[in-house]
Amino acid sequence: QLGETYCYSCARGGPAVRQDSYLAPWAGLNGDDRRAIVPYFWVNYWRGDGGRSRSVNVSPEVDFKLASRVTAALIPSYTRTTNEVQPRYSVTDSTNVTHYLFAHLEQKQLGVTLRVTYPFNASMSLQVYAQPFVSKGTYSNVRELSASPRAADFASRYQVYGDTAVTNNPGGFNYKQFRSNVVFRWEYRPGSTLFVVWSQGRQGSSGVEGTRDFRGDLSDLFGLRPDNSFLVKLSYWINR
Repeated sequence: QLGETYCYSCARGGPAVRQDSYLAPWAGLNGDDRRAIVPYFWVNYWRGDGGRSRSVNVSPEVDFKLASRVTAALIPSYTRTTNEVQPRYSVTDSTNVTHYLFAHLEQKQLGVTLRVTYPFNASMSLQVYAQPFVSKGTYSNVRELSASPRAADFASRYQVYGDTAVTNNPGGFNYKQFRSNVVFRWEYRPGSTLFVVWSQGRQGSSGVEGTRDFRGDLSDLFGLRPDNSFLVKLSYWINR
């Protein structure tokens, strides 16, 4: 993207902020889908803010045809992001002046998606979907929007924020989530179908990135209390 643009939501209720041009190339490889094992690979890259911010996402995928009827897919995805001016929040001081805060962010994100479909026969099948996900990051160098958010010079758009209680403790985050669905489908007579669905979710968050690696984060995720739900749906076709 070339030329100047403006972000009207970055300040979250504040003035529009000028954005520098950015580069966003991507590349992908697709395997031969006639094979029993089909690999895919995608890479997305983003670079902006005059090289101060960047992001890279790597997302391979492997599709399996385990038998004449069974199919599965395994899709991991990893993203590493550096954002020089991540929007944070706004603060209104005692003089009724609003300060729109931004911070440097170092973020890592990992997700894995698993899908399996097993058709027992033409009228009965079982589908399984599971996705663990972890996103964590640390903030630093907290600044506020200056009086010249549309300045051509990047540094002129921001200024030092004076509240050391915020700048000395910028914080971070660690968010974990697991979602899964198991769906049994049976067309017990033409036009009449029974669905049985089991869904499970787990999630947790904290205000710091923490020292655990992704393996530790996933271990903590599956130690969280799950929320389970069950659904049964029955349809019956009345032939008149």
